[in-house]
Amino acid sequence: MAKKYVINVDLADVWQEKNRKSLLRTLAWGDEVSVVKMGRDYAEIETVEFVERQDGSILPEKRVGYIQPKKTSGLKLADVLIPRNRNQVLKVNFVDVQQGDGSVIESPQGKVMLVDGGDNQLFARYLASRFRGTSLDRPKEIECILVTHGDADHFVGLPAIQKSEQNETIRKRLFIAPKRVYHNGIVKRPEKKANDKRRKETELLGPTRKVGKDLYLVGLVDNLLKVADQEMNKPFKDWKDTLAEYNKRSKIEFRRLEIGDDDAFDFFAEENIKVEVLGPLTTEVAGKPALKFLGKPPKGPRVGHESLETDDLKSSGFSASHTINGHSIVFRLTYGRMSYLFTGDLNDESSRFLTREHNSGAINLKAEVFKVPHHGSADFSGAFIQAVAPIVSVISSGDENARKEYIHPRATLVGALGKWSRVPEPLVLVTELVAFFNVEGPSRVTDPKKDKKRGEFFGFSRTAFGMVKTRTDGKRLLVYTDSGNLKMKEAYAYALDKAGLLEPSEVVRA
Repeated sequence: MAKKYVINVDLADVWQEKNRKSLLRTLAWGDEVSVVKMGRDYAEIETVEFVERQDGSILPEKRVGYIQPKKTSGLKLADVLIPRNRNQVLKVNFVDVQQGDGSVIESPQGKVMLVDGGDNQLFARYLASRFRGTSLDRPKEIECILVTHGDADHFVGLPAIQKSEQNETIRKRLFIAPKRVYHNGIVKRPEKKANDKRRKETELLGPTRKVGKDLYLVGLVDNLLKVADQEMNKPFKDWKDTLAEYNKRSKIEFRRLEIGDDDAFDFFAEENIKVEVLGPLTTEVAGKPALKFLGKPPKGPRVGHESLETDDLKSSGFSASHTINGHSIVFRLTYGRMSYLFTGDLNDESSRFLTREHNSGAINLKAEVFKVPHHGSADFSGAFIQAVAPIVSVISSGDENARKEYIHPRATLVGALGKWSRVPEPLVLVTELVAFFNVEGPSRVTDPKKDKKRGEFFGFSRTAFGMVKTRTDGKRLLVYTDSGNLKMKEAYAYALDKAGLLEPSEVVRA
């Protein structure tokens, strides 16, 4: 009977035959494997080979593989594989969901937390391939789904998970049982009222109350299931319907998060994983928690060092989109000496406040891995990036079209990430730039009836999605991406020096 082990080096190649013949795939630190047989210098394992069919689909096929360290590496098999119960590796993956955000956090014990989910089926497809073999009777437990804010490109892909249960292709189905759903409390309304009149900008996010010159959202919600359908736009209504179905199967804890709600993540505590909620910041208005309605930022481009200012941004009017973005849930996850900062679609106006709080010592924004706000938008704070001082920055941006083109990431933002890193050679990774494609040449649409105007075009096919993967045990950090070339991975490692500072380290490959 196969026994469960995990990979204990940065990268480990899996071979079709013993003596390192015919490479099948490469596993990474913390990946679980089922070992069938242990030889003197090799392990026979159960693995999956992804085989391309004639129709272009790629299907997983189970087979036997071999892990056998290079003789010149000096590694023994016991260095490469350790029993599953000794695993200490935290996995954080940033998934290519095209335009949007979607991340997966998995603790050493296997507790899974989803952060956002894109606006299409890509996140669901990735999760179905990662967590195979689920069913209605055996769903994958999800400790928490956290939606940083209510923009469609951050959560419309989550209902696609439940819809995948009906997919005619078994491998594309995923059944989950979420225990908790966290969000920022803001629900978007339909653009038009029941009388077909267009809502004002200040009516799009629910009830408001004026305090002096400022306007506040006072209708924040905890349980999305208690919000009336007519008070939700279509993406929110679809999400509510999905959550209602999950809630029938297993009761969900719904919670609106704000700064200081660290106890919401106590489910990670026994593994010494700490989560600090740093935003949004509420203000009490008429006895209720409220969020300030934010304005429109000054028009760009930035000149000189304006982005380093921490004074209140001179915004004007009211903007629903900047309000929901600026009140994204911001959280800092720390494991040992490694920290990750997640920021949703945080903008300059809110970033300045957080930077002032950091500079005063009230909060700590510094992080080794930085999920960059708002897909690399120009609406950023350089002072905020200075406070974070990242080593690794991940920008989640992707394929867009003429209708929805934002020029993400902006050149100014990428430059700021490099300039304000704490190391001479920082890593700035963009999910769409680490994807790989084959040149297919002249192509035609598969169904001309659906697109009569579309003639022949020059086509490409995706060979590897733009996934940015990280692994850490709290003392060492591995960052890597896949490639269209099976033999090649872009991988970087860091380790703590004697002074407790991170420095580049050699990537260990078995």
